[in-house]
Amino acid sequence: MKTLVILFAGSRSRYMFDPLFAGKSAFERSLEWAGSLKKINESETVVFTSESVKKSVEKVLSSATFLSSYDEKIEICSETQWCVKTLLQHISVCAKERHADAVVFAWADQPFIDSRITESILHDHFEYKGEYTFADGYPGGLSPEVIDTGTADILFQFSDGIQAEFGKKAVERTSIFDLIKTDINSFDVETVIAERDYRLFRMSFNCATKAAATACRALFDCGIEGKTIDEISDIACSCVSVLKNLPSYYSIQITDKINVPAIYRPVDREVESLDGNRFMSLKDFKAIIKKISKFSENAVVSLSAWGEPLCHPDFIEMIRAVLAEDGLTALVETDGISVTEEMCSVLKKACDDSGENCNPGIAAGKIIWIVNVDAFSAQKYMQVHCAADCFEKAAAGVEMLKKYFPDSTFPQFTRMDENEDELESFWRYWSDKTKFKNNLLIVQKYDSLCGLLPYRKPADLSPLERNPCWHIRRDMTVLVDGSVCFCRCRLRRDIIGNAFSESLAEIWKRLTDEVQNQMNGNYSELCGKCDEYYTFNF
Repeated sequence: MKTLVILFAGSRSRYMFDPLFAGKSAFERSLEWAGSLKKINESETVVFTSESVKKSVEKVLSSATFLSSYDEKIEICSETQWCVKTLLQHISVCAKERHADAVVFAWADQPFIDSRITESILHDHFEYKGEYTFADGYPGGLSPEVIDTGTADILFQFSDGIQAEFGKKAVERTSIFDLIKTDINSFDVETVIAERDYRLFRMSFNCATKAAATACRALFDCGIEGKTIDEISDIACSCVSVLKNLPSYYSIQITDKINVPAIYRPVDREVESLDGNRFMSLKDFKAIIKKISKFSENAVVSLSAWGEPLCHPDFIEMIRAVLAEDGLTALVETDGISVTEEMCSVLKKACDDSGENCNPGIAAGKIIWIVNVDAFSAQKYMQVHCAADCFEKAAAGVEMLKKYFPDSTFPQFTRMDENEDELESFWRYWSDKTKFKNNLLIVQKYDSLCGLLPYRKPADLSPLERNPCWHIRRDMTVLVDGSVCFCRCRLRRDIIGNAFSESLAEIWKRLTDEVQNQMNGNYSELCGKCDEYYTFNF
């Protein structure tokens, strides 16, 4: 059977060409993997690239000595901009032109694609006459997808017809399977299943971002050459440098002032207060944003840690400061009461003027809005927020934001014993597509803040097996005076540094020992009381 190997380099990947792996780049290693398939299957290789990186691709292809093992020249297919429809069209055309029976598709910035799992996927694909075959349960980036040539053409027609809106979307790492899932019963999908399910760790080995490339380099330094995909996966989830590399979510308290209280928020005048008047200066905020951009490069920056961000007099300028940094996304969690049309209009223009979103994996937009509604009626809102007259303002705030930011506005319901009876009504109202263009909403779990607040959970969703906390592996919380919390749940009970006066890298290192302790099954007193460890931000 003949296969066509397609390496996709059509999306921005900052570290794809950096020699991070014993002098070789992720792109070079992916080419080596593609070349290895000639030993197990008749195949050709085509690189799909964008015009912006085409010269870098051509440079590698013209200089890499290992490419002499290829019997034919590796071809390049380039587009100015790739969408799902364009991708599937080119896959179909390239496969037909080369009379390939199937296409092996992988991203070109993945340095650890495994040849043996590829062989297993191809075997099952042809043995069971699959239309789409993939490996399930492994970390991302270690295995390719296999698509029947006829199926590729069907998917192209699909993306140009009844799924035309999907076809216009930018290409993401799961785009092909996501399209198949829109009508999954129409396709014969085969899987090679991992003996152990590694999806809990949410690992994806690629070089698209600084954090991802750092994790790849840490894994490579563990000595994985020659290891099987199962061995590599086991090593990855036991290495603290892989599981904790760089923060991807920063929660910044730009003010401690709030409009309305909530029973799920701490009554702590050092954190937030109705009469609070502490504001982080615009100068200090901009300095932190510069530090974040330099340290993490790609991250979501929330302006809402224990305070109402719209109360800050420089709120709009702070959003502009985040938008000015390539790779950063702004998140605003608000009560919605202070939302105005003027503010929405100004920020929509600022968002549009800032260009495309260059934060991989964040499809919602450059500003994400979360509005704490928490109820379906004013009476229930009163129980949660002690301010019945603000319910209509909060709901109106959601609708105003949806008008300007329809793809990135989320009404939120923090689920508790007190409001559980209105959860279904809340969901039905905000998910009604006859009322709203997008049925976006968030149901948030209640957090007792390591036992500081009463137990109010109507259901326990904790996993049977505890994993190292996501928040100390990926999040950093900065309070109004620059203090950095051990984590959001501990508030001021455990300060580990100050973002105004110290480097973020030094502060971040101070959490590594705790991550290692949790990987070994050892938990501090406060962490032992917490059940936020399995929740995930970005």
